[in-house]
Amino acid sequence: MRAMLLIRAVEKAWGDAYLTEEITGIPPSLSTGQEAIAAGACAALGDGDFIFTTHRGQAAQVARGLDPKRILAELYCRRTGYNKGKSYHVTDMTRGVVGMGGIVPAQVPIAGGMALAQKMRGTDRVSLAFFGDGASNEGAVHEAAALAAMWTLPLILLCENNRYCITQRDTDALKGPSIAARAAGYGLPGVVVDGTDPLAVQAAVAEAVARARAGGGATFIEAQCERLTGHLIHDTQPYRSREELESAWKHCPILLFGERLERERILSADERARMNREIEAEVAGAVAHARTQPYPAIHEAYEDLWA
Repeated sequence: MRAMLLIRAVEKAWGDAYLTEEITGIPPSLSTGQEAIAAGACAALGDGDFIFTTHRGQAAQVARGLDPKRILAELYCRRTGYNKGKSYHVTDMTRGVVGMGGIVPAQVPIAGGMALAQKMRGTDRVSLAFFGDGASNEGAVHEAAALAAMWTLPLILLCENNRYCITQRDTDALKGPSIAARAAGYGLPGVVVDGTDPLAVQAAVAEAVARARAGGGATFIEAQCERLTGHLIHDTQPYRSREELESAWKHCPILLFGERLERERILSADERARMNREIEAEVAGAVAHARTQPYPAIHEAYEDLWA
C-alpha cells in the first residue's frame, strides 16, 4: 500500500511542478491507475535483477526502492539527481534500474540483451521489461519475444494494458482475446492478470521469476488496468466520456486495495490516512530539497556521453 501511495505522491509533485512551470521540457507521463503493477512486479524481484521502464517509469523507480529526493532532484534538473540533472530517464544500476525508454518500445530488446548477458555469465538474474498496450504492436516487442523464446532467456515481458495508446482504445487495436494470447505464437506462456491488484501482479511475476531462474525461459504477462489521467499531464481526455472516466476511477488500485485491507482488518481507514499524510510530508520535503539543489554546470553537458 505504501509503495502505491508513494508512487502517486511523487508523480503528483512532478505533475504539479510542470503545470506551475517550475519544470519545463517534456510533459510528465503519469501512471495514475497503474501503481499496483509497478508495486506488485517489483516486490517479486530480488537484488541483482533488472527492470527496464517506459516513459511512465517513475512508478517502477519508486517501487524498486529509489530515493524520492534524488528522483525529484533529477526531474527538477538538479545536479544531485540520479543522472546529475541531465535527463529524466532515471538510472540506478545498483538497484537494477536501467533508465527509461523514450522511444516506444526501445527498452524491450535492451532488456532481452541484458537477459542474454546474465545467461551467458551463468547467473540466475532476470530482466523485466515494462511496456504498454500500444508498444505491444511494435516490431521490437515481437522480435525480442521471439529471440527470448529461441534462446530461453530469463526475461519477463510485462505489458501494462491501461486501455489507451494515447487516444486509441485498446479494443480498436486488438482483435484477439488478449495481448497475452500472442505469447503462444512465440512459444511462451502468456498470462493475463488484474493490474489493479498488487498481490495478483506479484504472484504472476513471482511465478515468472521462478521459471526464469530455473532455466525455463521467458514469460509474457499482460496486466490490465485503467489509465485514469491523460497520456501526458496536459491531456484532459476529451476523447473519453464523463461516464467512462467515472467508471474508470472505480477501478483505482489505491482505492480498491485500501478497501480490501480495511475489510480484512489489516489496515484501518485511519491508519491509511496517517500513512498518506506521512508520505505527503516526505514528498513535500523531497520537493523542497530538490528546489535547493544546484543545476549542472554548462561544461557538464559534454560529460557522461557514450557512443
